[in-house]
Amino acid sequence: MGVSGIDSGRVGGAAAAALGLRLFAIFATVLAVLLAVSAPAHAAVKSLEPDPEAQKVLSERWKSLDELRSQLEALPAVQTAGAGTGKRRALVIGNDAYEALVPLQKAVADAGSVASTLSDLGFEVTSAENLARDPFDETLEAFYQSLEEHDVALIFYSGHGLAMEGSNYLLPVDMPMLEPDEGRKLRREAVDAGEILARLSERGVGLALVVLDACRDDPFARDGTKGGMSLKGLARMQPQKGMFVLYSAGVGQKALDRLGPDDGEPNSVFTRKFMPILATPGLPLVDIAKRTQVEVQALARKVHHTQEPAYYDQVVGQYYFQPPKPRLFGIAIGIDDYIGYKLAGAVNDADVVADAVRALGAEKVVALRNADARLQFIDYVWADMLADARPGDTIVLTYSGVSGQRPAPAGSDEEDGKDEFLVLSGGNVLDAKGDPASVAPDAVLSDDDLTRWMEAAAEKNVNVVLLVDGCHGAGLLDRPFANVSFLGASAEDELVLEYTVEGRKHGLASVAFAYGIGGYADYNSDGYLTQRELFAYVARQVLNAAGLEQTPQFLPALGIDAGDMPLFRLAAPAAAKAEAASGTTEPTR
Repeated sequence: MGVSGIDSGRVGGAAAAALGLRLFAIFATVLAVLLAVSAPAHAAVKSLEPDPEAQKVLSERWKSLDELRSQLEALPAVQTAGAGTGKRRALVIGNDAYEALVPLQKAVADAGSVASTLSDLGFEVTSAENLARDPFDETLEAFYQSLEEHDVALIFYSGHGLAMEGSNYLLPVDMPMLEPDEGRKLRREAVDAGEILARLSERGVGLALVVLDACRDDPFARDGTKGGMSLKGLARMQPQKGMFVLYSAGVGQKALDRLGPDDGEPNSVFTRKFMPILATPGLPLVDIAKRTQVEVQALARKVHHTQEPAYYDQVVGQYYFQPPKPRLFGIAIGIDDYIGYKLAGAVNDADVVADAVRALGAEKVVALRNADARLQFIDYVWADMLADARPGDTIVLTYSGVSGQRPAPAGSDEEDGKDEFLVLSGGNVLDAKGDPASVAPDAVLSDDDLTRWMEAAAEKNVNVVLLVDGCHGAGLLDRPFANVSFLGASAEDELVLEYTVEGRKHGLASVAFAYGIGGYADYNSDGYLTQRELFAYVARQVLNAAGLEQTPQFLPALGIDAGDMPLFRLAAPAAAKAEAASGTTEPTR
């Protein structure tokens, strides 16, 4: 519904009646939906013949979600111990002081910082720095010999590295400058990273993690030009079973030692992001890698550089350096009363979500309704909870109300040329008439504001589950965040209607979300709710009720990037409820 140039989201009241209301009721443990559509008298009569193309799209979506549900039901229970029952042992190497090659500034500091973090995580750490070729070999051999079956072994290397003909090499500090035709000498003078993987496999360790923060500069460049061998970047290595390899940059990319000459950070771009993420409780190994990817990519982009860490995983199951023991916080915002516009179900949404979060044993839950949902107060509550939260904790932030789009200001980096925003208490939706200046700054929460909030949470490694139940909901984050599980109730070009649920008006996404975290989304009944489980449940319930008219959007994308990181540990009653309802929680359609 467009309002004089501003698309007002979350359609309710008379506007909803004009568009037609759908009714659905929750039967016992399921969201079984009964839809009744009424058209206003002046509306054109639509053909009763089904649209074959729409039916095809609907069928394909159900098929995809049915397949995903089967996958989720078959998932093994979340294991908080993971592979490796022996000791944790780590070798950490940093090479800065190259004799003939371009020296580095932060590799030794990186090694020291990572060694300290690993020690805090219970690793027996062997540290070495500025190793020449023979000491490099001797240090590696001593580490191999210290390993026993079922140990968890981790090798971290920071320094120069490169690839040639598909093989990766780590460079000792006495590596000579090579001429373009001296590739054979590289094999003799450098350390073959593939050999490191092979030796770890021979030792029979339970899990091996190799982290390579290398390829920061072409070490053979002369006079500001690239060396004649065009050696750049590390190549992909295929780890064997039980191994995990994490690179600081993608294939052929340069990993930054620093952001620029004035960068005073003690660690490289990769390590400064990797280290606190590694120390965050409750993250499985894959999610440590994914978070590092996203955050390093965003940091490097600030200096217009492409650096996308890559990982290769052959570990069966999930491994945690620290098991998930997150504390939970919640902020549920619901606004029905606007100037010149009124909804009926947004406050109900806030209430049902707040109750569901409390039932999970949250430390603190704040429901902000109508006049309480002012920008200054919301900002205060968010800052207060973020200050209380520790790394690995989770904040649930949900909004139900009017959201919209307006033209982005000149020079904006919005790809679609539009800014999305949430209208807060005191906001005048209908009188805005497309003039952004007429929307009071304290009556909107912009996509830029939300993005800044998520950046602050990412810096602290606090998890956020963010739900926007309003029109154009998918556009409320300007970029993906590895610590944020984002659910937008609709695509950027879709409106959101209110529905009657058990006699009360609601948004579909909010009700599905509340029931999902209440236990119904725990498809494999293991007592944990993962990202994919929650996303899939919300997608199914909204599709069942609204068909193709409302399409929830998720970041990371469901079916592509969304993972099996546990978002919530269900309270005992919720877990029992999920177990009892297993196999019967889906509505008929």
